[in-house]
Amino acid sequence: MSSAPPKPITVLTPELSRALKQRSESLLVDIIKKNHISRYVRESPSLLCFRNTLRDFTIFQDTPAPLLEHFRDTVPLSVYDTYEPFIRKLVEKPCKKVDVEDLLSPGYPSYVALSSFTTGKAPKYFPKYDFSRVNPTEGSISATSKFNCLVMHLGTKWTILVEDEDGQIDHKLPVCTISSGITRTMFNMKVDQEHLAMEMKVPALTSPLAVSFINNYRSFILMHALFALAERRLETLSTSFGTILVDLVKFVEEEWDSILNSIETGILPDFDGTDHLRVYLQPYFLANPERAAELRALGAAKDSPEWLKMIWPNFKEYSGIMSGAYTGVLSKVQRYWGPDVALRTAGYILSECWPGISYSGVNLYKLANDEYFEFLEVSQREIPDEETVETAASLIPVWKMEAGRAYEPVITSRDGLWRYRLGDMIQIEGFEPNSGSPIFGFVERRHEEIRIGDATVPANVISNAILSTTEDTIGQVTEFTSFLDSRDNQVTIGYLVEIGGEIGPNPSLARRRVLDALMEQHHMIRVNIEMKKMRLPTIRIVERGTFGAYRHWRVENENVSLAQVKVPVVFKNEELLKQLLKGVVQEIQEP
Repeated sequence: MSSAPPKPITVLTPELSRALKQRSESLLVDIIKKNHISRYVRESPSLLCFRNTLRDFTIFQDTPAPLLEHFRDTVPLSVYDTYEPFIRKLVEKPCKKVDVEDLLSPGYPSYVALSSFTTGKAPKYFPKYDFSRVNPTEGSISATSKFNCLVMHLGTKWTILVEDEDGQIDHKLPVCTISSGITRTMFNMKVDQEHLAMEMKVPALTSPLAVSFINNYRSFILMHALFALAERRLETLSTSFGTILVDLVKFVEEEWDSILNSIETGILPDFDGTDHLRVYLQPYFLANPERAAELRALGAAKDSPEWLKMIWPNFKEYSGIMSGAYTGVLSKVQRYWGPDVALRTAGYILSECWPGISYSGVNLYKLANDEYFEFLEVSQREIPDEETVETAASLIPVWKMEAGRAYEPVITSRDGLWRYRLGDMIQIEGFEPNSGSPIFGFVERRHEEIRIGDATVPANVISNAILSTTEDTIGQVTEFTSFLDSRDNQVTIGYLVEIGGEIGPNPSLARRRVLDALMEQHHMIRVNIEMKKMRLPTIRIVERGTFGAYRHWRVENENVSLAQVKVPVVFKNEELLKQLLKGVVQEIQEP
């Protein structure tokens, strides 16, 4: 096992504070020096004041204080809409060199990251330039292990063809998820080299790289599982979200016999959407009748505790997001592995940037030191999205943060974002004692909420209510979502839940328990109930596998990336919600 990181300290020493300030400001100066020549800085209306007086500074002068003060006084907060008129030039056809070269940072991006558009809204695009990035395996056992299953996707959504003034192709830019882009960059994989990558197998990974180009969600997971199951010595497994591990176990149960027959004979199963890749996969898949016999003796999972640990006796670490909206899967993941397996997250990763490196456990991160971060303190007073210098004045630098407080990160990045609001809420748990870097946990996505009467109910309140109160009523909730249930004259919060195992002993008490938890966290819920503006929350149970089937449906029917497909805490797209409602098998009633 990797050694545990040092316990965070609660207050920065003066020496650590000074070092953190110096490191952060030096990084900001480097970002300004590099990106001030970008088209965005030269043309954006929001940076008019900043650029008009920037020429008054000797930008490479020895004393950076005046430049930093100018940045703080003139650069407003920004959101995606601020950049959209520039970024849209990348996805317009034809895409012209004169429009996109030096767009947000000098040169061309290495790739364009595509947001996950979880709620069904239009995707966002973020150009990613050629910088060294955070090491995704930092602190992980996988960095030294020889037997790892990395459930990653390397495919692209499409390729942007950049034309020069004569209409000739000057550059090719892959459009993909941030996780795919990071991994492709690690492998130095160019757009025209995918066929070469498909022939490769990284020695420390169980799956050949060709598996990561499967675009069918179910087959993609099953093929990664097949190669992992054939390797008894597996030590680590990583998925982007804990829900993918839940889907993996269910899909393996459904295909158990065919998987064992394939391991026994060395002949790949005929999974949908894999025919074109078999020529790359088959050379790496050899018959192993002894392993097949061992697995057959263990039998399929069927909710057996520590089943995965029995499958892989040398297993040490699982990585996947199991906090925030994914807290519900944590108990199920723990049941799969047992107490001796370390659980961690691969990091706090967004399409915009990679703010946090996994520090310990499933929801503790160290702030990355390769971007410039400032913070809005989260309070009862909401900070508006408008791009004003006045609201930017309330930003708190990293060296003045306090343990125990909640903040929204704001980033100025090497990729060309300027005081960009990330829209998440984090809580500072302390500071790394050697570097002073903040240690934090993810709380929730801001503005993911349900509005009922006089109450605006945030996602973390909705999540806590269903996850903290139902184990002894309807049973262990492994996945859920919520929405505004308007089937009655009085609206309410509606829950769709998937239960691990059998339904609990007291289901009729669940709705009242959830309401009590909501009222305890949010006093306006009680006011709405008393004024009859809201009724008792509703709970509908869906068939096991419904959430996994929804993820598969979105990948197959809506061209959503299989590496990022997920279910939001709050559903606001009624058409997408209908897909989950098809799986309802029972609605909980009062006694």
